Amino acid sequence: MNRYQLLQEQPRAYTSGNVEYINNEWVFFDEESDEAYLLADFVSEDLEIHMNEVWIRAYFFEDDVIQIENKQYFLQHGEYIRIRKKLQTSYQEFLHELSDEAFTKLVDALNELDYSIYDCIYCHNFLSFQPKDKSAQGINFFLFDNEDLVCSLHHSFIRDATIVKDRFSFARTDGLMMEIH
Repeated sequence: MNRYQLLQEQPRAYTSGNVEYINNEWVFFDEESDEAYLLADFVSEDLEIHMNEVWIRAYFFEDDVIQIENKQYFLQHGEYIRIRKKLQTSYQEFLHELSDEAFTKLVDALNELDYSIYDCIYCHNFLSFQPKDKSAQGINFFLFDNEDLVCSLHHSFIRDATIVKDRFSFARTDGLMMEIH
């Protein structure tokens, strides 16, 4: 399975909710938090609409019009949509830096611990501060929250001309620890 597929299949990758037309504006109501957001704030985001029991990719076209494939569709009051969550920039850079094998190991370990790539709430990517053309080693720090438990991840790395090494150490708040090489 490639990176794109792994990311697509992650739990909690989307924020889902209904849209309502209030005071001449479309408002998105997050079903998890019950918070309301102007839908216009998500115009450039990945969007899917729930139609005929399936999620269909859509794009904002203008105001209350979305485009599904080559057809324009007017949003309806109460429509159920989901918006892909964004990953922090430094976290995206970290994921991009990993080899396919290390990326898959990380995703598999997180999923085994009941976390998603999208559960990251804090990222300190020390590797991103290192020159790309020189040897580097250090530790990156991450926190994940799946709404039940918090998990810390220490990513130890070595990068030089001949060695690319990654080690992942997980510690969950219930005391469970796991290490992946």
